[in-house]
Amino acid sequence: MPSHANGRISPPAASSLSTPVTKSTDSNPPAHETSPLLPKKPCPSKPSSRRRKWPKSVIYRLLLTAFLVSVSFGVTQVPLIYVFGLMTCDEYYRHHASPPVGTPAFDTRCRLHTIEASTARAVALLGASTTFFGVANLFITGWMIKVWGVKKALLMGTFWPAIRLLIQNVGIMTTGARGIMIVQLSQFITIIGGPAGYLLALNSYAAEVVLPSERTGTLGRLQGCAMFGTALGFLSGGLLSDWFNINVPFRLTVVLFCLSALYITIFLPDIPPNNAFEGKAKTVGAFFEPLRMFTPQKWMLRNGVVRREYGVLLLGIGAFLAVFATGYIFTLLQMYATDAFDFGASANSELVSLNFVVRATFLTFAFPAIISWGRGLFDRREESYDIIPTAPQQLTSAALPPGQANVDEPDEPIRRTTTNQSTRSTTLNDGPDTDRENYAFDLFYARWSLILDGVLTALATFTTKGWQMYVVAVILPFAAGTGSAAKGTMLQMCAPEQKNDALSAISLVESAARLSTVSIFGLIFSVFANAGMPNLTFACNGACAAVGFVVLLFARFPPEGAVRYDGHEEEQEDEGT
Repeated sequence: MPSHANGRISPPAASSLSTPVTKSTDSNPPAHETSPLLPKKPCPSKPSSRRRKWPKSVIYRLLLTAFLVSVSFGVTQVPLIYVFGLMTCDEYYRHHASPPVGTPAFDTRCRLHTIEASTARAVALLGASTTFFGVANLFITGWMIKVWGVKKALLMGTFWPAIRLLIQNVGIMTTGARGIMIVQLSQFITIIGGPAGYLLALNSYAAEVVLPSERTGTLGRLQGCAMFGTALGFLSGGLLSDWFNINVPFRLTVVLFCLSALYITIFLPDIPPNNAFEGKAKTVGAFFEPLRMFTPQKWMLRNGVVRREYGVLLLGIGAFLAVFATGYIFTLLQMYATDAFDFGASANSELVSLNFVVRATFLTFAFPAIISWGRGLFDRREESYDIIPTAPQQLTSAALPPGQANVDEPDEPIRRTTTNQSTRSTTLNDGPDTDRENYAFDLFYARWSLILDGVLTALATFTTKGWQMYVVAVILPFAAGTGSAAKGTMLQMCAPEQKNDALSAISLVESAARLSTVSIFGLIFSVFANAGMPNLTFACNGACAAVGFVVLLFARFPPEGAVRYDGHEEEQEDEGT
């Protein structure tokens, strides 16, 4: 029976044959007696041949948004740590003998291990509260994206931080323990709008306006532009503190947040929520949908065996350990440089700004090129494996002469709920932007960049001179991109309609890791500082990165040819990984 009935194109015996899930994209197959009169129009296989939903100018505007908002968040970061030291020092001498008269900056009167340890605890508590409330903000922002749209969620992430900065200005003018408490309490506003939700909204916006094959590179560029803004914010915050006074950066930041919100309102297009999921998004269950992303899911293999896959769960654990190992590094650089080499506000701002500039340059320009190059390399490596057909449908079509191919069997399993995300070539079922490309390199990059980051961080343990801190700040960014590669991998492991939940899930993991690393490593640094060995904190960071690398070695995509299984039929189940 010819294949006209079901609209299939029977491939010629000499052609490269497709698997049951991923169909061939050859647009001009040789004609023979089994060829249909009206063949299906194949999906183009190259990203450049597909039509974009949004022009590239939207991406550039989004990158500028990341830069502007990150400047606003970064201006107060260095002065905040510095002002905590001043307020802790003032509080200490309220209960101790008056110190010698000195400059208003960090002088010898504040160079006490007790004051430094107390400052470290206060900074750790501030970071922990920010991250804890940021986790709640991620749930709220994800819900806002589903119900109100990504632009309104992004606006919330820039307006409410301005209110928080107004309260912090009051705390700084109060000074002492009471001023520290006011600053700490202002972090409650982070639940409504803060850096965690703003980054989630930015990533979700980027995932909506770019082609699927460009997501990983775009997420890296977005992070790079955000770091450019953070670097400028760090530098300007330290310089403004030295040129004027410690209050100026906090007052300027309120204005910057208002300007950023105005820019978003005028220049970014509004992307309405998906009507297909709007009703579901308003339910209570959808509020916690990101947590379900890490549940092991069943996949049906080519031979009909159903197996649980733990790739998403292991990827989440690896992403957690990656942030846990490296998330404290920016604060650690400042704390260690201040404690060991007497760095002040301007020196610390220069140090961290240098680190951010190099990291941002790498993520903006080098990271997308590395991802593109690596995918092409993996594609060329796998082409040799695709020459010999292995699937039953491939063998049948190749062995039978034209006109006798078995066309009664369906193209793909009936119980298929989404397309295959394989360890080699992946079909992105994302509406009109369907693409076939290799994404295994994204996971490969996430693994090895993490272990390299751990090694470079551990080497900072041996710094003995102030200038060596600048060397550390320069070399650490060359292992950046683990988070962006993990996000890109996560987007390929989930169904197309789960993009926002997948990004929310990874963001939740990263926020939980920041909460843990700021609190735990803040205490570790405090203990080492009291013992006079704060440099050992770098070695602990490197050890945690090595553990994360081992976990990511076990993370993988579902096997080639596997499809999601909805569980409506009784099938043989295999619990292996």
